Amino acid sequence: MLKHANIKQVSIEDYLNKKYNEAIFANISAKKHIEKKDGKDVSKVKNYLLKTDIFIACHYWEPKFPKLFFSNEINEFKNLKVIGDVTCDINGSIPTTIRSTSIAKPYYSIDLKTMKEINLNSKDIAVMAVDNLPSELPQDASVEFGSSVISEVLPCLLNKDDGRINRATTASNGKFFENFAYLNDFIN
Repeated sequence: MLKHANIKQVSIEDYLNKKYNEAIFANISAKKHIEKKDGKDVSKVKNYLLKTDIFIACHYWEPKFPKLFFSNEINEFKNLKVIGDVTCDINGSIPTTIRSTSIAKPYYSIDLKTMKEINLNSKDIAVMAVDNLPSELPQDASVEFGSSVISEVLPCLLNKDDGRINRATTASNGKFFENFAYLNDFIN
């Protein structure tokens, strides 16, 4: 989605080491950024949060996995203004996710000192933790699919077929098209 919004994707190395005058993003695998420290798994994701202003977490998490950062570290992330926790694990890997939000009211603010919810403002961190957000994606996919059918398929059905309808048609008048004749074996 970020690419479709013309936001430039950069490597993790470049994200950490270069300065940009444009919006950028990097994909960081939570699993690949875990290290052993005193015999325990510790997330290294916080190293990226030092330079981040918007953090979107979309990883699978269980209590046996390390937290991405702790509430006592939040003040180190001077640029961080928005956390989008798609996983929405309350008291999980992201300490600012203290409750779920809704599609109608997707954000709340967190006071950086108390880690309590406050009125939405620009001084503290806004948190988006919509617990049913992944279920919204099929709706978007359906709309996009429907739009593609209207713009790409319908003209070939109504006007002249450029071959795509013929190639995609399985059967006509009770008989399989040549490309699908092998299906006769399954029916007989």
